[in-house]
Amino acid sequence: MLSRYLVLWLIVATSQASAQDGSIDVPQLTLPQAAALVLERNPHLQSAQFGRDAAEAQFSAASMTPQWSVSLDVEDFLGTGSLSGFDGSQSTLRLSRVLEAGGMRAGRMAVASALGNQTGNTFEAERLDTLTLLAKRFVDVVYQQETLRLAEQSVKVWEAARELTLARERAGAAPAVDRLRTEIRVANARLSEENAQHRLKAARMLLAATWGSSTPGFGRAAGSLCRLVDLPPFEVLAARIGQNPDLLRFATEQRLRAAEAQLASARQRPDWSLSAGIRHLALNDDQALVVGVSVPLGSKSRAEPSRRQADALVSQSELQEEAYELAVQATLYDVYQEVLHTVNEVEAFNNEILPKARAIRNEIEEGYGVGRFSHTALLNAQSELLAAAAARIDACADHHRLLIDVERLTGGDSTWLTTDGEDSP
Repeated sequence: MLSRYLVLWLIVATSQASAQDGSIDVPQLTLPQAAALVLERNPHLQSAQFGRDAAEAQFSAASMTPQWSVSLDVEDFLGTGSLSGFDGSQSTLRLSRVLEAGGMRAGRMAVASALGNQTGNTFEAERLDTLTLLAKRFVDVVYQQETLRLAEQSVKVWEAARELTLARERAGAAPAVDRLRTEIRVANARLSEENAQHRLKAARMLLAATWGSSTPGFGRAAGSLCRLVDLPPFEVLAARIGQNPDLLRFATEQRLRAAEAQLASARQRPDWSLSAGIRHLALNDDQALVVGVSVPLGSKSRAEPSRRQADALVSQSELQEEAYELAVQATLYDVYQEVLHTVNEVEAFNNEILPKARAIRNEIEEGYGVGRFSHTALLNAQSELLAAAAARIDACADHHRLLIDVERLTGGDSTWLTTDGEDSP
């Protein structure tokens, strides 16, 4: 696919972003320019940096060794008899620290690293979803532009048909009913034109909202809707499924579960607590060293359920990944077939349906002026040509929408709409 050869950083580097408040002012907007605006200004994507900062902070915290602690104990004071004051007291100043079992710190760091990778993978999926939404909205703006252009042409076509019918009415060769029927077509065409204008305005607003702007700020979306993209063989696309961030999420999750299992195994070995200090005995005004060791009991049995849970979740994730990959491949095949159908559909409109409908319309329009064809035949011929032109635009838009779905399933960045040439019904 053409977009596969567009590296995202190249899109960002070659596209121009404008005012810092999210608004732009350009005569026409290309899809790479829109992608650059989204990556730079979309509020949701901008917030991802804080998630990465949080993951880095979590990793830093996990890499720290247990801290030293200091304590002061005072005993045997404010009692009775010889212990009523502080003369018989004992004071102990002690330093203590937990001595972690081997692998504990490495296990914490592995879990924190896996969580950071999971955060990054989630952001990548959200980034791709946002670019997918952008591409679909961009295609919809181009589609609405073409729909409006066809609606404007339809008004002109029916107005020309009305003049032709009026000329025959004045010549006494056609009843006034024919003119009235044509005027109804003109009125309906104007309503369709007005509706197309509203739909285009709404589509432009949705597109601008993708990069966080409340006003479109661009003249038109540049794209040739009916220039089709040749797909590579299905096997080539299927091999790219592994780039789908939704699938990469399973690999990240499996690494996280493996890290949790490693940490649980480390916890099966107890952490020792070691303390040392000095004790002052006020009764004799003597000092002595004190040393203490604390070892928790039952660490292995307490940590074993966590290890078994982590191992089970790894196996579960592997099976879920396999099932999801099969589902993605089936969906990709279905979409791939639909893309091929749109190619055949557009080619049929270009090579057969539209040329024949245009030839029929021209012949009937010419013959109607001399009485060879009825007014009904003229209306039908005009309607068939305009309907075929509208169906062709629909097929072209479907083609690009389906291409976007293909790229989302295979981890692509964006769909390219060439700006060369113009479409004509």
